[in-house]
Amino acid sequence: MGRQLISRTLPLALLSAALWSLPAIAQTPGQPGYGNNGNNGGYGNYNAPPQPGQGYYQRPPANYRQGSPLPGTVNYVEGQVTVNGRRVSRRNIGNVAAAEGNVVATQRGKAEILLTPGVVLRLGDNSQARMDSESITNTRVTLLSGEAIVEADQIIPENHVVIAQGNGTTTLLKNGLYQFSAVGPSASVYKGEATVDVAGRNVRLKEGHQLVLSDARLKTHKFNTSAEDELYAWSRVRSQYEAGASAQEASILVPGGPGWYGAGWYWDPWFDGFAFVPAAGFFYGPFGFPFYSPYYAGYFGTGFYGGHWGRAGFYGHGAYGHGPAVAHVGGGMRTGGFGGGMHAGGFGGGGGRR
Repeated sequence: MGRQLISRTLPLALLSAALWSLPAIAQTPGQPGYGNNGNNGGYGNYNAPPQPGQGYYQRPPANYRQGSPLPGTVNYVEGQVTVNGRRVSRRNIGNVAAAEGNVVATQRGKAEILLTPGVVLRLGDNSQARMDSESITNTRVTLLSGEAIVEADQIIPENHVVIAQGNGTTTLLKNGLYQFSAVGPSASVYKGEATVDVAGRNVRLKEGHQLVLSDARLKTHKFNTSAEDELYAWSRVRSQYEAGASAQEASILVPGGPGWYGAGWYWDPWFDGFAFVPAAGFFYGPFGFPFYSPYYAGYFGTGFYGGHWGRAGFYGHGAYGHGPAVAHVGGGMRTGGFGGGMHAGGFGGGGGRR
């Protein structure tokens, strides 16, 4: 009987010890916010996280203000990436933006660049892209070499996103997934729709079609949308993480409350980057991952933390497998070491939907 009692209570004791062993950080009243919208009083007052390099997440970018960042902001890098010849590391994420005329270049590396809210450009290895216009109503990037993928999770009528190549330009018309290559050059639409202008001639580029801009006939061709190259696979992984960051932010933000300014980019300290949060409802991006608004997440929940697509422990490792517990005003406790732990379901990331 004693052995049975010990065998039943020991796992609970170990679990309790693990939870209590998470580093606790005292909350200082009135401390500037360092969380989702750390603009000196964003959403609640977060305790100051570790300095960059000392913990899994970092402080918000020094140039971050409510409603920012501008198009051209570097949101993620892997390997060797530069902006106008200056090296960009993960410690610089959110603090580095390619202004008009600046060139983002990769060698053995990849980069993710924010365009308009809900639209990101990802550069593959040995690629270069120049920021021609950083206006949110007229965003233009020129692909100088290599390849790029643009994921458009949400394009609104006021946006005008243009990718230039050689003697042509491609204007994105719908939410979707677009790939560009400087070789040819060529533009491909996995999902969505675009118009291509070459020397005054306009071509409608529909889903599943590709256009070589140097082709004198400017005739579109079907291509295999199920074929994946390295940049496509990397972009899908990045989209998956960004959807998780979006769900994280949507579960915290309160519509109409401090730090909420509608659809846009929100700094997520657990992912060390900006996450796109829509204004209302929820939708699926071109890779099939969901993006939730605070209205939807607050009422229905996101389902992310329990393995939303039947993957036990979707956030049971990686981003949510590190970092201390963070206490914040009006909130309880978030556990960083248990994959979302007690926040919105799925202890240890297990269980949930299948």
